[in-house]
Amino acid sequence: MQYDTFTLPNIQLIRSTLPEDIYNSLMSEINDIKDKGGEPWNSHLVGLIEKEYSLSKKSKDILFPFLSELATIYWFQGIEKAENVEWENDFNWVNLQKKYEYNPFHNHNGDISYVLWMDIPYKLSDEIKEKNVRESNYSGNATCFEFSFQTILGTTSYYRFPVEKGWEGRIVMFPSQLMHQVYPFQTSDDYRVSISGNLHLKKYPNHDIYGVRAPVSMDLN
Repeated sequence: MQYDTFTLPNIQLIRSTLPEDIYNSLMSEINDIKDKGGEPWNSHLVGLIEKEYSLSKKSKDILFPFLSELATIYWFQGIEKAENVEWENDFNWVNLQKKYEYNPFHNHNGDISYVLWMDIPYKLSDEIKEKNVRESNYSGNATCFEFSFQTILGTTSYYRFPVEKGWEGRIVMFPSQLMHQVYPFQTSDDYRVSISGNLHLKKYPNHDIYGVRAPVSMDLN
């Protein structure tokens, strides 16, 4: 008997690590925001988080070249040579998440969105020892960043990132319409700090991410 198998196409994700100089520059602004506050961004977001602030133009300009390069790799790698591609980075914001706060299921405006973890104050091994987590049938969700998506059979599936101390500088990009949420943490009084934002493909003909399969593995752990 001769046969072969094949996989139906699906949208994949891309991950990377922020260069140290960019990370340090962003952390400098974040520390200023912690001390002095910033431009509140809560009314633009769905998070049940008290302290959410717009990222300054200076930090946005420092971060943008890295985001643009990663977005171009994600969108076009393995499909065609990408030339004269222009991205527009409209909004970037900082989440200073306290324990028990969370981000409910939501998606973003834009073509591509990202989450960048800047400071994680807890270890997963401590979180799962908490009584309400330890005795739960859903303990794998503790503190995680979670995507939700429909399988080709129409069922709902989830992909979880076990975010904890040591994830500082990691970034994940994804299609802006992809639903996601952030679970709360319990074992630290410090902030869980992340930066998020959206990019629009400003200049490129006939762009459609749902026709693009970026050649990057979904195994991001």
